[in-house]
Amino acid sequence: MNKRGLLSFALLLIIFIGFGQAPKAVAAPKFAIKGNLVDASNQPVEFATVSVFSESDSTLITGGLTDVDGVFNIPVEPGNYYIRIQFMGFKDVTVSKIEINKENKIFNAGPLVIREDEKLLNEVVVQAERTEMELTLDKKVYNIGKDLSNLGGSASDLLANLPSVEVDVDGNVALRGSQNVQILVDGKPSGLVGLSGTGGLQQLQGNLIERVEIITNPSARYDAEGGAGIINIILKKDRAKGFNGSFQVQGGIPANNGASVNVNYRTGWINWFVNYGVTARTSPGLGYTNNSFNNPARDTIYYINQDNDRERKSLSQNIRFGSDIYFNEKNVLTLAASYRNSDSDNTTITGYEFFNRNQVQFSDRLRIDNEDEEDLNWQYELNYNRDFKRKGQKLTFTLQQQDSEETERSLFDDVTNYSDGSSTELAQRARNDNGEDRQLMQLDYIHPFGKDAKLELGTRYNSRTIFNNYIVESDSSASGLEQNFEEVVDLTNNFSFEERIFALYGIVSNKYEKFSWQLGLRAENTNLDTQLIPPSAEEADSEEYEPNSQNYFSLFPSANLTYKYSKISSLQLSYSRRISRPRFRNLNPFITYSNPLSLFTGNPDLKPQFTDSYELGILQNRQSSTIYVGLYYRYTTDVVQRIQRTIEEGVTERLPVNLGVRDDIGIEANINYDVNKMLRFNSNINFFNSQTDGGETLSAEATTVSTRTGAFYRNRKLFNAQFSWFYRAPQNRPQGTSKSIQSFDVGLSKDVFKNNGTIALNVRDLFNTRKYRGETITETFTTDSEFQWRRGPTAVVSFTYRLNQKKQRSRGGDREYEGDMDEF
Repeated sequence: MNKRGLLSFALLLIIFIGFGQAPKAVAAPKFAIKGNLVDASNQPVEFATVSVFSESDSTLITGGLTDVDGVFNIPVEPGNYYIRIQFMGFKDVTVSKIEINKENKIFNAGPLVIREDEKLLNEVVVQAERTEMELTLDKKVYNIGKDLSNLGGSASDLLANLPSVEVDVDGNVALRGSQNVQILVDGKPSGLVGLSGTGGLQQLQGNLIERVEIITNPSARYDAEGGAGIINIILKKDRAKGFNGSFQVQGGIPANNGASVNVNYRTGWINWFVNYGVTARTSPGLGYTNNSFNNPARDTIYYINQDNDRERKSLSQNIRFGSDIYFNEKNVLTLAASYRNSDSDNTTITGYEFFNRNQVQFSDRLRIDNEDEEDLNWQYELNYNRDFKRKGQKLTFTLQQQDSEETERSLFDDVTNYSDGSSTELAQRARNDNGEDRQLMQLDYIHPFGKDAKLELGTRYNSRTIFNNYIVESDSSASGLEQNFEEVVDLTNNFSFEERIFALYGIVSNKYEKFSWQLGLRAENTNLDTQLIPPSAEEADSEEYEPNSQNYFSLFPSANLTYKYSKISSLQLSYSRRISRPRFRNLNPFITYSNPLSLFTGNPDLKPQFTDSYELGILQNRQSSTIYVGLYYRYTTDVVQRIQRTIEEGVTERLPVNLGVRDDIGIEANINYDVNKMLRFNSNINFFNSQTDGGETLSAEATTVSTRTGAFYRNRKLFNAQFSWFYRAPQNRPQGTSKSIQSFDVGLSKDVFKNNGTIALNVRDLFNTRKYRGETITETFTTDSEFQWRRGPTAVVSFTYRLNQKKQRSRGGDREYEGDMDEF
């Protein structure tokens, strides 16, 4: 379906929904208690609880919530009542002597003023900040703003701080040891993540993020992509009445300077919102790779030691703006657009030393890579939400269009010196142009029936078109004159990628006494076409340039059974089938040339891998602690693993292949414990065993553990302090080992200006121990390596000012429908 057809269909659907499905006029209740609630500044108070009690014996009869305008209208039978209105952080409002009869069918309580309770409000703030981690059976929610270790970081840095989540040296994200994880923004794929990868996470400012949800066994409602589960990034957005927002500036060492604005203005039937962030950052990194090569056929051994020193300078901007249009309390249309722009100047200096089998050096080489990179992304989104008269009945429609462009230009200066005094010089340049065009259309419907049952139906269409044009030119004269550069035909290529996924799903769920259950089935049909574009008509018939198509239909069942065996304890068993489709870069057969001795190439014959995921978990919510312990098992077929091989003496190549099957079994524990109102501890421990069957040479078994432990101290008169420690034990993998890694972070904050402002300091990797280390062992070579993406320690200081916002004040009902079993 082309863009014009997609937009035309969306327009017709909106017209149909807005007019053909417009709610019919509903007769006013025959007997009712009504009124409206405002605060001391005469602003409506939405989502306050209104309870109706019998005047004779104080029995709770019925109740409701105030709407977005602070209005309530509760149907009742004739009788004598009193009402109590409650809202978090405010004093209760009680209206007595309410008599409903044939003469007084409607009781109008009139405008009611609810006032803040300063003592209670302080307690509420403590409670609201009790933990940055909220645990439920179907997902874990991490409130980013409450974690001081996230100050000044990018989205990639934030994810690296989450329990059971790891971000490797290349920016790849792993969940419970698996990189087959789907990353969403506000519940949907987004260009803010990056073009066919996760590169955009390093450019997305962390202070634009409100929370992150981790869902290890998603229901059929979610896209089936991601064998390990889903990481859902929720951006900041407010719908409070009037004008409010927050403003932040920051500075850091190494350079990490920026500012962000999050504001919204709501009046009457429309809410305007805008989020903007800009960051200028310098990231110095370094590393080394020591290689030992062995050629049994020629009985030769020699060594290459490689040192890297790199500096990445980036200026990135993100803006998201839009409006919520309230046609009425049951029909809301959201129009939003986001734009991301980043410019990077990167310098990498790589030194090589070459030794013979006797450890005698015979040459050295210096290669300097000056790269500039531009990344542009536009995303447009339309969301329509329709709530019906029946509670829980809901229709949602989403239309999304995304356009991305990415350009990388590199200039290489390469000099080799030999032991006899001679030398060679080489100048090269490379240009890589990427572009992505994506459309998404989604329709979801929830229909409750019976007492607690509901049926969910939905469909999604997702289309992606990606192009990649890569050219390498070389000048062996090293004169630097442009006319001396000649194209290196063997390294130049154009690659196209087209993917279309159509999905349907259905979910049925119910509740019986202490049991809740949910069954779902998702069907997805995938059409994938890739091709290496021939450079000329004469080469079009070559096998190398033949189109590669993969078309497959898959079913993805999901199931969830919950048993609430006490007021504080629940037991859940869940299952889901997932898929991990090959990513664009893994399918592209082109060879990168930034490091001529360590090449990367894709594999156009990669197949998708399928995962069956099971989890049994126990959750306990006590007054001062929350504990979750889960046992999980994943069985994956056609496992994709990146292997390394020698293609010529001194040159290695990394290539993704389908190995075989993998069994993962583990146990994860999350604990939050409040010692008192001032001190809190939290800890996550993930212990797992992974067995990969890839034949005699590529099989591996790994048993490892990772943990993240923190403490939070809060003193309203002095300051807040946070300490966090991360550790991951060594882990075996096919062809080698990943060595242990750890880091220690500390943060301090102080509220100022009557709690409207906050000054904060964060120091990450205090002891400079966050280093990625590994060892690769094959029949022809061994490699020992170490790398730091950003040398530690790093420090950031920030100031945040909140305008017309209570710090972390909760507005109970103002949340989108995002959970799997929220109503259970």
